[in-house]
Amino acid sequence: MKKILFAVLVMTSVFSNAQDVKSDTIKAVSVDSLQTTTVDSVKTATIESLKESLDEHSMKFSGLEERLATMDGDLAKLTKIKFSGYLQAQYEMYNFQDNIGPGPSTTAVPIKNTFFIRRARVKLTYEPITGAVFVIQPDYAFDKVTLRDAYVQVNDRWIQTFKLFLGQFNRTSYEVEFSSRSRELLERSRMSGILYPQERDLGAKIEMDLQTKYEIPFKFQLAVFNGNYGEGSLTNNLRDVDNKKDVMMRGVYSFTFPSQGLGIDIGAHTYLGNTAVLQAGTFSDVNNNNFTAKVGDSFQKRWFGGEMRVYYDFLGGMSLKGEYISGQISGEKSTTLLPVANSNPSFNFNGIRDFTGYYATLVKNIGKSNQLAVRYDSWDPNRHLAGNAVTIKEDLKYDNWSFSWQYFYDDNVKIVAGYSLPINEKSTTVGGDYIKDKLDNTFTIRIQAGF
Repeated sequence: MKKILFAVLVMTSVFSNAQDVKSDTIKAVSVDSLQTTTVDSVKTATIESLKESLDEHSMKFSGLEERLATMDGDLAKLTKIKFSGYLQAQYEMYNFQDNIGPGPSTTAVPIKNTFFIRRARVKLTYEPITGAVFVIQPDYAFDKVTLRDAYVQVNDRWIQTFKLFLGQFNRTSYEVEFSSRSRELLERSRMSGILYPQERDLGAKIEMDLQTKYEIPFKFQLAVFNGNYGEGSLTNNLRDVDNKKDVMMRGVYSFTFPSQGLGIDIGAHTYLGNTAVLQAGTFSDVNNNNFTAKVGDSFQKRWFGGEMRVYYDFLGGMSLKGEYISGQISGEKSTTLLPVANSNPSFNFNGIRDFTGYYATLVKNIGKSNQLAVRYDSWDPNRHLAGNAVTIKEDLKYDNWSFSWQYFYDDNVKIVAGYSLPINEKSTTVGGDYIKDKLDNTFTIRIQAGF
């Protein structure tokens, strides 16, 4: 009996083990199957997602490259555009003057001081290809915007010697072409203001510079202008008022002596033009004798001048600049005729005059941040008459002292203190304020900021 029970237990145990083994086998197959399916699925999903992601990123990179290429092209265009400009804000104090101030200034209620925006200009220069430049420079005032420069410049690419300008630009004179933002004194000489009103004119110019290609320090300019810009009303600044053109020529040669710290520029220029009479009337000749002029008459504007500048490296640097011009100028006084006649705002009478003018300027650097400048200039509009023989105020000679002290706050800002003392010729025949030196001195504090 014991043997039978033992055999039953053994068989039960074996059967039980067999059931456990069978159950384990089923579970293993099921898990492996699930695990294999899941891994393959994950692997498949990952590769496909990776491919999609790579494709997506490739497209993004392609798009980014296109945008970068576009931005690079835009940046290349922007580097060809240059902005510069400056603002001159100032406070002026002066004696009684009858031509300054927003309203009538009289001896009873004189206007003696003011805040003033002298210049506010922005200059845009665009060079789309090497050797071709477009320049536009407006001047902003409280009540209007005027166009100062607007021209195209094309450089000679073959022998790198010539430049062609077409449009509106400075007349070819040293003092006129010397920028207002860099000038040592507050204003140009009276002579330059009368001979070259508004400094600019419309026309064409060829410049020849032998320094770049041939290392010869000689520069020559030949320009043809309408000849009436800055005269009369704004109408005269748009087109020529006659068929005649004015011609300017200027040449400058530079000597340098590096061992002595010395440089000298010597030059000369001429102006050959005419004033067309647009309204008949009474004119006066060089001796102030009257005559009748008829429409279509033409009077000369012809003068010759010499210039010299000396630069010397002495105690921080100094320079001496001078110019002398003599010749004949003519003008037509303002009329009601349209288009407005050739009315020079400073040479304001119907007449022809033989004139003489000059200036000498001494500039001395004081340390690295200060500069002192002194100028003496003279303008005699009628060198045939003097003193009481002068019968109209426009014929009076003027001598002028100008002083300035510049403090360079940094590369973009400077503060200037200036004083101007005009001394007029005295004439009891002219009378009025001109029986003595007229009170017209001016003291100015100016801050100039540029970029």
